[in-house]
Amino acid sequence: MPHRSLNTSRLMKYFFPLLFLLVFPFMAIANDGVYWSSGGVIYPIQESRITLDKEILTFKVDEDLAHVNIEFTFINLDESPKTLLVGFQAPFPSGDVQFNIQEYNPIQNFTIMSQGAVLPYRLMIAECEDCVLQRVSDIKSSDLYSGVYVYLFEITFAPGVNKINHSYSFRASSSVYMEEMYDYILTTGSKWAGGKIRKLEMNFDLGDNQFFYVNDIFGENADWSIIGTGIVTDEKFGYDPPDTSKMVRILSGFLKISVHDFNPTKNIHFGIINRNSFISYPVYAEKIQSGEVITTSLFGDPSSYSKSELRIKRNTIYAQHGYVFSSPDLQEYFSQFGWYIPNPNLKMDDIQLTTWEREFIAEVQEMEER
Repeated sequence: MPHRSLNTSRLMKYFFPLLFLLVFPFMAIANDGVYWSSGGVIYPIQESRITLDKEILTFKVDEDLAHVNIEFTFINLDESPKTLLVGFQAPFPSGDVQFNIQEYNPIQNFTIMSQGAVLPYRLMIAECEDCVLQRVSDIKSSDLYSGVYVYLFEITFAPGVNKINHSYSFRASSSVYMEEMYDYILTTGSKWAGGKIRKLEMNFDLGDNQFFYVNDIFGENADWSIIGTGIVTDEKFGYDPPDTSKMVRILSGFLKISVHDFNPTKNIHFGIINRNSFISYPVYAEKIQSGEVITTSLFGDPSSYSKSELRIKRNTIYAQHGYVFSSPDLQEYFSQFGWYIPNPNLKMDDIQLTTWEREFIAEVQEMEER
């Protein structure tokens, strides 16, 4: 995310960019910057003496709540400590939503640890990312329609290696075609000395039996691997054209992406298109429109579905669990999908259906009987 420099009475000498996320289902972005303790504006400057040696970023999603943990390793090249006042930004929610500035808190369980100690912070407000800081108590809810919450905390970098842990939780965003979207601003990592993250490791744990996307911004040298059982499929789509996103199939475990000497020029986007149906827009848009594949959606007049379509809809649920079909036509149909991982040892009675899946199958069976 680009930053803008503004004139102010005192300028901060060093800029401290941690890393950042989309924090609310109304597309609010969070960011970090350096502040004077007396208030003022954000003044991001390229850091020249502190390098970002290692970052281990873990997303663990529980339903639509993402728990984020970041383990940083920084190296202070100077022989003396540096103390910086850092501001973690969480902008107001946007869209058709009403909230109270004094009561609303977009970040849950916000914690920052340095040298094994939990650092205290205080919450302030700014009318924009580069605006003067104000106390929350000085603002009336009706005074501002846009702005940022700022979590202020102080960090001291000792000479040499420094380990810092940053953790918080936030809820997913959504759109017409995306059930859960999670964004993480990575580009400010280039503000550190050398402009690169020497080692970047990202873990995406969205739960068992999932089909999710991650945008492919890490280059040809990045290692995408499954820790557990699953596959990085060949299926892609353009979430943010011209960039593409890879579709990842997890039966159990998580996705791990590793890359060295990485210069972050774009941000991370990942999420779940539809938890209940792996055959959905936008991955299969053309095939859905042409009728080559059948979604699990049920709407309109039940008589509008053919019996063969209802049969495919019902059995899609079992295919998503890896069931091997005795009917050749069903086996051939589901084998076209990258998410289909047949398990010859799986029996129908062994499949543990969710409440939604049981209700969906019962509804389709009722239509078939009609």
